[in-house]
Amino acid sequence: MISRFACLGVAVGLIAVKPGQVIAAEDFKPPVGKITQRAAPAKGAPAASTNASAASGATAGGQDIARARSTAAAPDKGLSITSGATLNSQLIRVRTSGGTGSLNFRLLDTSGKPAELPAGLVFGSDGSLSGAAPSVASPKTLTYLIQVEDSGGGKASRTVQLTINPPLNVEGGSIQATAGGRIKSPVKFINVSGGTGNYAVSYSNPDGSAMRMPSGLVLDGSGRVSGAVPKSSEKMVGLTATISDEGGARVSIPVDFNLAPALEISTHPIELTAGATMPSALPVVNANGGSGAVRYTLFDKDGTTPARLPEGLKFDEATGTLRGLVPPTPQEGRYVVLAQDAGGGEATARFEWKINPQLQISFE
Repeated sequence: MISRFACLGVAVGLIAVKPGQVIAAEDFKPPVGKITQRAAPAKGAPAASTNASAASGATAGGQDIARARSTAAAPDKGLSITSGATLNSQLIRVRTSGGTGSLNFRLLDTSGKPAELPAGLVFGSDGSLSGAAPSVASPKTLTYLIQVEDSGGGKASRTVQLTINPPLNVEGGSIQATAGGRIKSPVKFINVSGGTGNYAVSYSNPDGSAMRMPSGLVLDGSGRVSGAVPKSSEKMVGLTATISDEGGARVSIPVDFNLAPALEISTHPIELTAGATMPSALPVVNANGGSGAVRYTLFDKDGTTPARLPEGLKFDEATGTLRGLVPPTPQEGRYVVLAQDAGGGEATARFEWKINPQLQISFE
């Protein structure tokens, strides 16, 4: 019975023979990424249905294997690996019950002849899978027969599918942020395509040790940044991101932490003549420092209530300018401008405007 055929850089399985020998993989620390029991799809491809495995009638998480029969059982979900992944040989450490003596594993094709794996891959007599996965442009699935034999003549076999997915591609690695700012919504700075199943991102120092992030800053396992931006990038120098997928692939890229000066703004007091038409938009705010695009929000003088401008006047949040028709009556306004940039920077400044009486002419 095979209850699990999973691999962390290798083929690791649980095989049981009725009424002979029982084999179970023990815990070990893998040298490379996990190779899943299910045929994990390439990124962007639909996931395989799990209905068949759910209805298999397996007991204790397993499936029955008959001894040395001419007809092999239906294929398991199989192994999925990623093009270019290097699989370090990992011995299957087993415990046995019943059966006789030592075990020997063989990999056969569907006709029962010794199998030929794709170039670069090796299946060992100890049940290990090692080597480098070949390159493919699209997912490629191969079917094999795994046979185990003990020294007492007992045999069991199981068909298994090996899927090779396209390479794991990683782009990005550059973080744009503003010193002393706060990134409220996570921003993705690593983009991943290809590979097998899900992926995870880990971060390390130049010496390979785990990176200790500045207090409040978060770099998560999916390649996103959020939280409090430090005032200095000194602690981020040499940061490396390592992306690992479920097919054994690993890609490491440097992370550039580009820290811009703190965002600062100033405003221009505006005086207009009642009833006049502005020939063009008038600049209200000027920004310095910060990173990325800056957006502006206008509040009443309390700094919390959204501002309500006189009818006809409009404040452009993308450019920080005032445009439209000037009210026909004299009045004054006091407001607060909030500026927010793409790197988490924020700054505020007070803004005042005044509408003077209409221009008149008379003769003495």
